[in-house]
Amino acid sequence: MITQVFATKQKMTQAWTKSGKRLAVTCFNVSNNAVIGQKTSEDAQISKLEIGFGKKKLKNMTKPLRTKLEKSGFSFGVAGMREVAVAADETLKAGDSIKVEQVLQVGDVVNVQGTTKGRGFAGAMKRHGFSGGPKTHGQSDRWRAVGSIGQRTTPGRVFRGKRMPGHYGVDLQTVAGLVVIHVDPVTQELWLSGPVPGHMKSVVTIAKTGKTKNIEIDEKASGIVKTQVEVVETPAQVETPTAVESAEVAQ
Repeated sequence: MITQVFATKQKMTQAWTKSGKRLAVTCFNVSNNAVIGQKTSEDAQISKLEIGFGKKKLKNMTKPLRTKLEKSGFSFGVAGMREVAVAADETLKAGDSIKVEQVLQVGDVVNVQGTTKGRGFAGAMKRHGFSGGPKTHGQSDRWRAVGSIGQRTTPGRVFRGKRMPGHYGVDLQTVAGLVVIHVDPVTQELWLSGPVPGHMKSVVTIAKTGKTKNIEIDEKASGIVKTQVEVVETPAQVETPTAVESAEVAQ
């Protein structure tokens, strides 16, 4: 059974439990999780699925990947592709699409991995939380400075890894222990309790931990509206008698 799914971060909101506790919530959209290919180890014990995620025009894909998508039966492109290890008896195959309800249920504890926001070149106060220098006694230009970083004659150099200004963000980060509090199988919307790394519209990896936690959400207070599938009833067709049948009845 597959335990991972790729989702697009939509927004943050809030939810309320039935006991009145407020929860920070991150909303995701799980769509276009397409199984493009499958690989099996030599001993047939471990299998890997090539899963494409995100949206992209098919004409903008590279020719080898575009051909692979078309052979699998997909008429759309994907923004990225990763391999996910599954058991050898996994029923998913190339050409299938993974739905959120196939992987996650309300109450599942998950780990979320994403790329943090890029903040460019940042100082030590923003990047590492330094308190800065004194605000008085003529220190008019040292408020946000790092301070002394040097050594004595021995070793005579700055050690590698010293916390200093530099590039901040765009790091791979994992947040553990978030709980699934809402799943909509119609719109493929997913709610997790807590913030996750990454900017809006970024793609994150959500992996099940095998644990569950019961959180009772007040759906009305949280603004959760369950989408219902409309069933269109076709009118029954009434068979009209033919001319021959009408003549037979008249006789």
